[in-house]
Amino acid sequence: MADLYPHKSGIGLMEPVALIGQNVCIFYGSVKNWRRVTYLEAIPPFQALDIGAVAAQTVSTKTQCTRLEMQKNEFGQFRWFPMDNAEFKFWLPHVDGRFTLKNLQVPVDMNITDIDPCLHLTEFFVWEDHSPWFDATNFMDYPMTQTRIKAMGFRYVTSALEKETVIKIEAGAEPCTYVVASGNAGNPK
Repeated sequence: MADLYPHKSGIGLMEPVALIGQNVCIFYGSVKNWRRVTYLEAIPPFQALDIGAVAAQTVSTKTQCTRLEMQKNEFGQFRWFPMDNAEFKFWLPHVDGRFTLKNLQVPVDMNITDIDPCLHLTEFFVWEDHSPWFDATNFMDYPMTQTRIKAMGFRYVTSALEKETVIKIEAGAEPCTYVVASGNAGNPK
Protein backbone atom coordinates (compact mmCIF):
# COMPACT_ATOMS: atom_id res chain seq x y z
CA MET A 1 0.00 0.00 0.00
CA ALA A 2 1.55 3.24 -1.11
CA ASP A 3 -0.21 5.36 1.52
CA LEU A 4 1.44 3.69 4.54
CA TYR A 5 4.52 5.56 5.72
CA PRO A 6 6.03 6.94 8.96
CA HIS A 7 4.83 10.23 10.46
CA LYS A 8 1.80 10.35 8.18
CA SER A 9 0.20 13.73 8.67
CA GLY A 10 -3.34 14.40 7.70
CA ILE A 11 -6.75 14.64 9.19
CA GLY A 12 -7.50 11.60 11.28
CA LEU A 13 -6.13 9.34 13.91
CA MET A 14 -2.96 7.30 13.87
CA GLU A 15 -2.59 4.58 11.24
CA PRO A 16 -0.23 1.59 11.25
CA VAL A 17 2.95 2.13 9.28
CA ALA A 18 2.84 -1.42 7.86
CA LEU A 19 0.36 -4.28 7.68
CA ILE A 20 0.76 -8.02 8.20
CA GLY A 21 2.85 -9.53 5.41
CA GLN A 22 4.53 -6.24 4.46
CA ASN A 23 8.26 -5.54 4.47
CA VAL A 24 9.91 -3.02 6.79
CA CYS A 25 13.48 -1.87 7.27
CA ILE A 26 13.99 -0.70 10.84
CA PHE A 27 16.97 1.57 11.33
CA TYR A 28 18.53 1.57 14.76
CA GLY A 29 21.60 3.78 14.61
CA SER A 30 23.39 2.73 11.43
CA VAL A 31 22.07 -0.86 11.50
CA LYS A 32 19.38 -1.92 9.01
CA ASN A 33 17.01 -4.57 10.35
CA TRP A 34 15.20 -6.10 7.35
CA ARG A 35 11.91 -7.56 8.59
CA ARG A 36 8.43 -8.75 7.59
CA VAL A 37 5.42 -7.92 9.77
CA THR A 38 3.83 -11.15 11.05
CA TYR A 39 1.45 -9.67 13.65
CA LEU A 40 -0.01 -6.23 14.32
CA GLU A 41 -1.82 -5.04 17.42
CA ALA A 42 -3.25 -1.64 18.42
CA ILE A 43 -2.19 -0.28 21.81
CA PRO A 44 -4.83 2.06 23.34
CA PRO A 45 -3.75 5.19 25.29
CA PHE A 46 -2.11 4.36 28.61
CA GLN A 47 0.12 6.05 31.18
CA ALA A 48 3.56 5.24 29.86
CA LEU A 49 5.66 7.14 32.39
CA ASP A 50 5.52 9.10 35.63
CA ILE A 51 8.82 10.86 36.26
CA GLY A 52 7.49 11.77 39.69
CA ALA A 53 7.81 14.92 41.76
CA VAL A 54 9.63 17.90 40.29
CA ALA A 55 10.40 20.98 42.40
CA ALA A 56 9.32 24.45 41.25
CA GLN A 57 11.42 25.94 38.43
CA THR A 58 13.60 22.81 38.03
CA VAL A 59 14.30 20.02 35.57
CA SER A 60 13.98 16.36 36.52
CA THR A 61 16.65 13.78 35.84
CA LYS A 62 16.39 11.96 32.53
CA THR A 63 14.15 8.91 33.06
CA GLN A 64 13.95 5.73 30.98
CA CYS A 65 10.46 4.83 29.76
CA THR A 66 10.68 1.05 30.11
CA ARG A 67 6.92 0.61 29.58
CA LEU A 68 7.56 1.34 25.90
CA GLU A 69 10.14 -1.43 25.47
CA MET A 70 9.30 -4.12 22.94
CA GLN A 71 10.11 -7.85 22.90
CA LYS A 72 12.85 -9.31 20.70
CA ASN A 73 11.94 -9.03 16.98
CA GLU A 74 9.27 -6.41 17.71
CA PHE A 75 8.96 -2.71 17.05
CA GLY A 76 6.49 -0.16 18.30
CA GLN A 77 4.97 2.90 16.67
CA PHE A 78 3.88 5.44 19.29
CA ARG A 79 2.46 8.91 19.74
CA TRP A 80 2.49 10.60 23.13
CA PHE A 81 1.33 13.62 25.11
CA PRO A 82 1.91 15.14 28.57
CA MET A 83 -0.78 14.61 31.20
CA ASP A 84 0.60 17.29 33.55
CA ASN A 85 1.55 20.94 33.16
CA ALA A 86 5.27 20.46 32.48
CA GLU A 87 7.53 20.60 29.43
CA PHE A 88 8.97 17.25 28.37
CA LYS A 89 12.13 16.62 26.37
CA PHE A 90 12.57 13.33 24.56
CA TRP A 91 15.60 11.13 23.73
CA LEU A 92 15.75 7.97 21.63
CA PRO A 93 17.95 6.28 22.73
CA HIS A 94 19.43 7.84 25.89
CA VAL A 95 21.93 10.13 24.13
CA ASP A 96 20.06 11.15 20.96
CA GLY A 97 17.82 14.12 21.66
CA ARG A 98 14.73 14.32 19.46
CA PHE A 99 13.07 17.50 18.20
CA THR A 100 16.56 19.03 18.17
CA LEU A 101 17.48 22.17 16.24
CA LYS A 102 20.92 23.76 16.03
CA ASN A 103 20.50 25.71 19.28
CA LEU A 104 17.50 24.14 20.98
CA GLN A 105 15.87 20.86 21.89
CA VAL A 106 12.17 21.63 21.55
CA PRO A 107 10.03 20.46 24.49
CA VAL A 108 6.44 19.20 24.31
CA ASP A 109 3.82 20.46 26.74
CA MET A 110 0.10 19.90 27.34
CA ASN A 111 -0.79 22.34 24.53
CA ILE A 112 0.28 19.74 21.93
CA THR A 113 -3.23 18.23 22.04
CA ASP A 114 -4.74 21.62 21.11
CA ILE A 115 -2.24 22.34 18.34
CA ASP A 116 -1.94 18.80 16.95
CA PRO A 117 -4.96 16.79 18.23
CA CYS A 118 -3.89 13.61 16.42
CA LEU A 119 -0.32 13.95 17.77
CA HIS A 120 1.38 13.55 14.38
CA LEU A 121 4.32 15.64 15.61
CA THR A 122 5.12 13.28 18.51
CA GLU A 123 5.27 9.99 16.56
CA PHE A 124 8.31 7.80 17.12
CA PHE A 125 9.39 4.16 16.81
CA VAL A 126 10.99 1.76 19.29
CA TRP A 127 13.04 -1.26 18.18
CA GLU A 128 13.13 -4.15 20.66
CA ASP A 129 14.24 -3.04 24.15
CA HIS A 130 15.75 0.32 23.10
CA SER A 131 13.29 2.43 25.05
CA PRO A 132 13.03 6.23 24.97
CA TRP A 133 14.01 8.61 27.76
CA PHE A 134 12.26 11.77 28.98
CA ASP A 135 12.87 14.63 31.35
CA ALA A 136 10.33 17.13 32.67
CA THR A 137 10.74 20.84 33.33
CA ASN A 138 8.47 22.31 35.96
CA PHE A 139 8.24 25.94 34.87
CA MET A 140 5.62 26.73 37.55
CA ASP A 141 6.21 28.52 40.87
CA TYR A 142 5.03 25.51 42.85
CA PRO A 143 6.24 21.90 43.08
CA MET A 144 4.55 19.14 41.07
CA THR A 145 3.90 15.74 42.60
CA GLN A 146 3.45 13.98 39.24
CA THR A 147 4.89 14.50 35.76
CA ARG A 148 3.24 11.92 33.52
CA ILE A 149 2.93 11.12 29.84
CA LYS A 150 0.41 8.99 27.96
CA ALA A 151 1.27 6.99 24.86
CA MET A 152 -0.66 4.97 22.28
CA GLY A 153 0.15 3.24 19.07
CA PHE A 154 0.84 -0.10 17.46
CA ARG A 155 2.92 -3.16 18.29
CA TYR A 156 4.48 -5.13 15.43
CA VAL A 157 5.88 -8.65 15.63
CA THR A 158 8.35 -9.32 12.82
CA SER A 159 10.46 -12.04 11.25
CA ALA A 160 13.73 -11.73 9.34
CA LEU A 161 13.57 -11.28 5.58
CA GLU A 162 15.26 -13.69 3.23
CA LYS A 163 18.42 -12.39 1.55
CA GLU A 164 16.75 -12.63 -1.88
CA THR A 165 13.92 -10.34 -0.73
CA VAL A 166 16.39 -7.79 0.66
CA ILE A 167 18.20 -7.74 -2.70
CA LYS A 168 14.88 -7.12 -4.48
CA ILE A 169 14.01 -4.29 -2.08
CA GLU A 170 17.38 -2.62 -2.55
CA ALA A 171 16.94 -2.90 -6.32
CA GLY A 172 13.51 -1.28 -6.08
CA ALA A 173 11.68 -4.40 -7.24
CA GLU A 174 9.93 -5.09 -3.92
CA PRO A 175 8.11 -2.56 -1.66
CA CYS A 176 9.37 -1.71 1.82
CA THR A 177 8.56 0.84 4.53
CA TYR A 178 11.59 2.46 6.15
CA VAL A 179 11.30 3.11 9.89
CA VAL A 180 13.83 5.11 11.91
CA ALA A 181 13.88 3.87 15.52
CA SER A 182 16.68 6.04 16.90
CA GLY A 183 17.53 9.72 16.92
CA ASN A 184 20.62 9.49 14.76
CA ALA A 185 20.02 7.09 11.90
CA GLY A 186 21.27 9.18 9.01
CA ASN A 187 19.62 8.70 5.62
CA PRO A 188 17.37 5.61 5.79
CA LYS A 189 17.51 4.71 2.09
